Amino acid sequence: MMYQKISTLTEKLKTAHEAAWKKIAGPGDFFSGEERIEMVRATRDADDCELTLARKNAISPFAVTGEYVGDYLLDSNTIDVIRRIASDPGRLTKAWFDQVIANGLAPEEYVEVVSVVTTSIIIDTLHQALGLAQPLLPQAREGNPRKVLNSGAIEIGAWLPVLDVPSQTSDHGLPKVPNIARSLGLVPGALQLFFGTFSPHYSLSNIKSSLSQDQAEFVASRVSAMNECFY
Repeated sequence: MMYQKISTLTEKLKTAHEAAWKKIAGPGDFFSGEERIEMVRATRDADDCELTLARKNAISPFAVTGEYVGDYLLDSNTIDVIRRIASDPGRLTKAWFDQVIANGLAPEEYVEVVSVVTTSIIIDTLHQALGLAQPLLPQAREGNPRKVLNSGAIEIGAWLPVLDVPSQTSDHGLPKVPNIARSLGLVPGALQLFFGTFSPHYSLSNIKSSLSQDQAEFVASRVSAMNECFY
């Protein structure tokens, strides 16, 4: 087990991380396990990519042209999606998304890429914050993509069809089903992967921490603002 010697993380987090890597290493709904592992590798390589860094530092990330360096199983269109999500998500635009789809990545494939990339970032960022070594990538498992799509997803003017849910709010005033869940809901497997990993790290209520709920919300909001969180 990759977390055998890591006492800093709680058992709940260790279990969630192990489950996430197992899911990522297996076939998803539209990508193989090998391709999904490549998504994580391309995400991790973003910090050392000259083109990615140049775009992030530019006034407009779309004004910098070039080609990505590296040998990946994924096409350049998918690598571009991964690098921009990993490095500069706050400046993604609908025009860029439309071009990504026009270049051959289907909306449901985009959702799966988002899920894998952001899930791996959750795990890697926590390790970095705790001063822990980056987890080793698991061995990809064989198998064919499931091709499971939520046929009940609806159009509401978003970039892609979303999960159809009642518009109800919780006692904290936010929607019972957050928009990020609705967006990933186009691909049920993508939704399960992300929230299965995310939920043990953070809760909108009854947080089990030495921090109060208000303090946790302040920290979360501040970190999100500093990271220019699009959501």
